Amino acid sequence: MKIDRSKLGKANKKKGANAELESVKFWSKELNINTLRRTPRSGGFAMDFKGDIFDTGNSILKDFVIERKFGQQVPKKIGQWMSKLKDESQGKMNFLEMSRPYEETYIVISRKQFARLLKELQGYKNEK
Repeated sequence: MKIDRSKLGKANKKKGANAELESVKFWSKELNINTLRRTPRSGGFAMDFKGDIFDTGNSILKDFVIERKFGQQVPKKIGQWMSKLKDESQGKMNFLEMSRPYEETYIVISRKQFARLLKELQGYKNEK
């Protein structure tokens, strides 16, 4: 049976777009903003935009470039490590620090915890 690659590509693009829209909805609700948008032609060659999601307003996310990954691109092992970390942290804030020899170190944090940090940071910025 021959695989129609154009249909497969369209399905993957649609899944990615749905994940990006889900992120826009999540962050809009969490941060009580209505200025987040998917990057036009995300995944294509959108020259004027960086990332998959951008803020047209002035929220805390204006300072971030947001790239959304979904599906097979995300290693299963990260989910396993984060699940174990969540159990061990007993409700405390937590993050996973990862690195490879001679490469930069990265931090992985759950989206809900990151939203909590952003809310606190937004409040701090508003106080100044």
